Amino acid sequence: MKKLLLIIFCMIFCLSLTACFESDSPKKETSDIQSSAENTDAENEEESFHLNETAVFSDLKFTAAEIKESGGELLFGPESGNVFVGINFEVENISNEEQTISSLLLFDGYADDIKCEYSLSAAAAFGAETLDDTLAPGKKMTGWYALEVPENWTEIELHVKQNWLSSSSAKFVFEK
Repeated sequence: MKKLLLIIFCMIFCLSLTACFESDSPKKETSDIQSSAENTDAENEEESFHLNETAVFSDLKFTAAEIKESGGELLFGPESGNVFVGINFEVENISNEEQTISSLLLFDGYADDIKCEYSLSAAAAFGAETLDDTLAPGKKMTGWYALEVPENWTEIELHVKQNWLSSSSAKFVFEK
């Protein structure tokens, strides 16, 4: 009897764990004007998102609205040879539940394929609007994801997840 209960418990635990890590690949929000040839090309290449494109997950939509470079503000400046880069996102909760948005947990940044961490100093250079809050169902927020990168960067790549347990992400690519 104990063995049967243990097996049932393990099965329930595994199913729960699988549900948490279930792949939720983002889809690109497209307009009806797009031709079928464009759709075929997009299906054949790895999906990446760019400025003014929207990654749609089951619960959240992420749109990269603007990218800026900064040399810093007053007390907050980058190290010598670096600049701050901020990407302004609009995030929309399309679920029926409150969602938690976190710069540290949902975003991974790379400058020319080198991992870059979120920078609080860089965030200060782009104002008070960050991507760290809870978002009620049907509501939107805007905020900056900010990095300190070498001043001669050529490409910024951000991997954005719907939640910190997700195994899939949307890849946003920005070129200088």
